[in-house]
Amino acid sequence: MRTILTALAVAGTLATSALAAAAPAAALGGESFGCYVSPSHRPPAPNYFCANNNMPYSSYSATYVLSGLSGSYGYAWAIPAGLTSKISMGCTSTDSYCTLGNLTPIVGEFYVSVTISQGGQSSTLTADTYIAPWCGNDWCG
Repeated sequence: MRTILTALAVAGTLATSALAAAAPAAALGGESFGCYVSPSHRPPAPNYFCANNNMPYSSYSATYVLSGLSGSYGYAWAIPAGLTSKISMGCTSTDSYCTLGNLTPIVGEFYVSVTISQGGQSSTLTADTYIAPWCGNDWCG
């Protein structure tokens, strides 16, 4: 009887281990990446492009945010080399957001990417940002 119980216990443990190994890993998908330049006349853009939206100002900040997240993720932010000193909040391996501050209107166009990883899978999302130059109250041409 003891041998049968031991055999059943071992079989149960092996079956549980097999089920755990066969369970699907958390899948990426459904996440979105957007950015918002402030100050601005427009609300945050839930897409991949953001700009200083027709508002002349001496300095801007750009915030990048991931949404639609489910579970735990790792984050690897890619900031252009000339702008890494502008990081003011977030942008770490545990942050789903990143803010660059003190962006002057002469910065121009740049891209910020984040690679998200979860359950052995990864995906890279990129946002196109444009900090347009102003000449008084008009775009510089």
